[in-house]
Amino acid sequence: MKNLFLCLLTLLLFTVHASMAQGPALPSGIKQLVRQVNDQATNAAAEQIYIHTDRPAYNAGDTLWFKAYVFDRALWQSSVKSGVLYFELANDSDRVVKRAMLPIYWGLGLGNVPLDSETFAQGGYTLRAYTNWMRNFPEQVVFKQRFYISNAKGNDRIFDQRATIAQVGNKQNVKLSLHVGQMDRSAVMLRDMQLRVTDGRRTVVKSKVTTDLSGIIDVNFDVPEKVNLKALSLTLQDIDKTGEAPRIVMPILFDRAENMDIQFMPEGGKLVAGLPAVVGFKAINEYGAGVDVSGEIRDSKAQVVTTFRSNYKGIGALSFMPQAGEIYTARVKLPNGSFKTYPLPAVAASGLSLMVRNSYGSDTCSIALSATPDVVSSGKVFYLMGLSRGLVCYGAAIQANKLPMNIHISNKLFPSGVARFIVTDANYQPTNERLAYMDHADDLQIRVSTHKSSYLQRDSVSMELAVTDKDGAPVQGSFSLAVTDDTQVDTDSLKYNSMAMALRYTGVLKGDVETPGYYAHASSSPVKWQQLDQLLLTQGWVGYEWADALKAPATPQYQAEKEPLITGKVTNIFNKPVAGSGVTLFSKKPTMFTDTVTDQRGVFTFQHIPVSDTAIYFIQAKNKRGKSFNVGIDMEDRKPPVFASNTTRTIPWFMNIDSTAFVSKKKQMTLKAEQQRISRGTLLKAVEVKAKKVVRGSKNINGPGEADIIIDQETMERSGRMSLRELLERNVKGFALIYKKGYPFWVVSMTPLKLIIDGIDVDSTKPETISRYEYLKEYLDYYDAEEIKGIELMTSPGNQSKYDSAFLPPLAQPWQTVYIEITTRSGSGPFLKKAVGTYVYRPLPFMLPKQFYAPKYRRDPKPDMTDIRATVHWEPNIITNKDGKATVSFYTADDIGTYTIRIEGADMAGSVGSYTGKIKVKRGS
Repeated sequence: MKNLFLCLLTLLLFTVHASMAQGPALPSGIKQLVRQVNDQATNAAAEQIYIHTDRPAYNAGDTLWFKAYVFDRALWQSSVKSGVLYFELANDSDRVVKRAMLPIYWGLGLGNVPLDSETFAQGGYTLRAYTNWMRNFPEQVVFKQRFYISNAKGNDRIFDQRATIAQVGNKQNVKLSLHVGQMDRSAVMLRDMQLRVTDGRRTVVKSKVTTDLSGIIDVNFDVPEKVNLKALSLTLQDIDKTGEAPRIVMPILFDRAENMDIQFMPEGGKLVAGLPAVVGFKAINEYGAGVDVSGEIRDSKAQVVTTFRSNYKGIGALSFMPQAGEIYTARVKLPNGSFKTYPLPAVAASGLSLMVRNSYGSDTCSIALSATPDVVSSGKVFYLMGLSRGLVCYGAAIQANKLPMNIHISNKLFPSGVARFIVTDANYQPTNERLAYMDHADDLQIRVSTHKSSYLQRDSVSMELAVTDKDGAPVQGSFSLAVTDDTQVDTDSLKYNSMAMALRYTGVLKGDVETPGYYAHASSSPVKWQQLDQLLLTQGWVGYEWADALKAPATPQYQAEKEPLITGKVTNIFNKPVAGSGVTLFSKKPTMFTDTVTDQRGVFTFQHIPVSDTAIYFIQAKNKRGKSFNVGIDMEDRKPPVFASNTTRTIPWFMNIDSTAFVSKKKQMTLKAEQQRISRGTLLKAVEVKAKKVVRGSKNINGPGEADIIIDQETMERSGRMSLRELLERNVKGFALIYKKGYPFWVVSMTPLKLIIDGIDVDSTKPETISRYEYLKEYLDYYDAEEIKGIELMTSPGNQSKYDSAFLPPLAQPWQTVYIEITTRSGSGPFLKKAVGTYVYRPLPFMLPKQFYAPKYRRDPKPDMTDIRATVHWEPNIITNKDGKATVSFYTADDIGTYTIRIEGADMAGSVGSYTGKIKVKRGS
């Protein structure tokens, strides 16, 4: 791949030279400019990540297995910049539930996340992966993948939801109708349930409901002001005295036709009077999903100029000739049959038009440039640049007085993937832009052969991989393989985003690409080729990123991390840096002892830190007299980036279920029921003995361990750098911020709270100039799990009584306050200063690779339906040899039918490949 781009640069210089012969001489620095852009694209390129997971959805209690591939975005080689990858899982409320670091070696990393039901509630999640270096670039470079986690206890209910909202007086009223059924399609009749509606921040409705004889629940409620309608969720739970009934959580979706949005995006960036225009459009519902639409374009006199209809997922294109002084609107037919008008972009009186035609099956790309008469007569010079992955692959000078003109460019100048054509003026300011897709069919060819045409239950499978390039030469590379049971895992190929697709276009375009697998073989279908081009026209619309490449190189805000570092600052009592301070770091696990000295800024750095998933470091600083007195340690606080809120909600499989998903889920439940029936009586119920939790050093007035809720030191050690607020959100049911008469209050189960730190009431230290909400928020965000030994909550009258006497005025109502006793490591009370001279540092844990459990069966195994693995096999580290071959072996499980094989991989030198195949499993004799 590197040699390919050297060739491209040579071709580019030839192209520029040829253009000079046809028009005015290019500026003397144009060749240097091209080199500058390409140097910056290679030396300061963003990284691009692909995460291959074992499957697209999970149950709580499963393990998510994955492999990370980290590429240099310009060349698709293994990135040499970063040795640390950040991996996080966020729920539908955008709260990060899991965050960890992953060591990266030669661009590769392995990991897994146990999805325990205590941490991962049922619902939709977003997997995000990025490096510190990638934070210098727009958010679209971050790898994101949506998936759903089902309830750990299983769910034998299906729900058909219909929700409408209407304005009644000065309030919005919601009518929610819910049909509750079972997997045999019968209604759940006369069942008492607890229903709760929330918007992620507050409870909107909480009531007891009962299904009628048809299994219907009808709920009617008003929505308070400031409630986020797009975040409304419904929680249902049977009223069961055993407390074991599963909680069912689902989004409330209105999908109001009048809230549909449609955007019109002119090719090249704008409509220009008197110049032919192609306009891409995309229609989405209020949750971001594509909606098929049709309509007509009208001018200011209500005359129909043209009509249009979307092609796929609400995306399409139309063409017309805009006129000077006209205002155009689109009259769109909504899904409910009504009509709504939307404005088109304003028509510019002067400018250029850029039209790119990369026809199906053609080996050239046609560029049509035209301009308004005033631009043509000006004789100005414009530059046409063609880029791919930030590198300039084509350049030409365009003389305005020769417009209009058609330029034919060989597609071979560009590597496979998205090409970006940009027109700039003589000062290199962009005026037009358009994306086109180049496909040279040069993915790695992965072939899989098995020693049998079909297999029996618990049978041994031997599989050979053979990998070649497009010319048939063997390829050495790194690959990952997932084998999943089609009965239990969604096999919809349209939803699958392969590595090649992610690198070539889905990871380049703005926003999520619905059903990316639909475009997987666009080069073999003229219809899909056109639809892919329209996708680029809309979601790849006008970025002008090339302009950033012209800026003078600046020091990046975020540095690439070759290895994990421990960095902090030593300050005196006046918060001034202490230079020359000795700093010692030691740890029992991993075993480590080292020291260093602060620089002139008081900063210290420890390098060569061992990779560990449970590291705890003790750091001690000394002043110039060698004493740990009157000095403090402030660790470098690398706050994680804040990402844009997710607007697409995951619809659970059991809500408005289609026939295909119904059959699949019913088979899964049959498998699990059979497994439990056979296993019954063979597994002894564990006897769990729970000792009373005690927080050492606590100032709890009631005595050690006398609290209703105790979050102990063990929980703190697992929580890393989680803030006090996050600790309470995760571990205390009912902890929330509510609003009363427009004022915010922190509460636990709707009861006001009082924060006690090391026996001192935080309210007693509050200045009059700051609100109680802001003051408590400062403490909730300041303290983290590193500085806290334990948290105790007094929620019952018995445990609140002594606290009422100690902290409430004499005439205050007793038992109307929840007390939260915080015990810090410093023991110094509510003062915003960490422990003097010492620091207990728990870095973000590293995720270390673990072995996927793959059972091995003896000859003549006896299947008993207890082995119903959804992920039958996960092999993340397959290395092909010099002949491009590798062998994988595993055993089938007890379920019969088909398994899907998905393989992803790369030679980490510029080429990638994907494979999807099937194997059959029959019942043993």
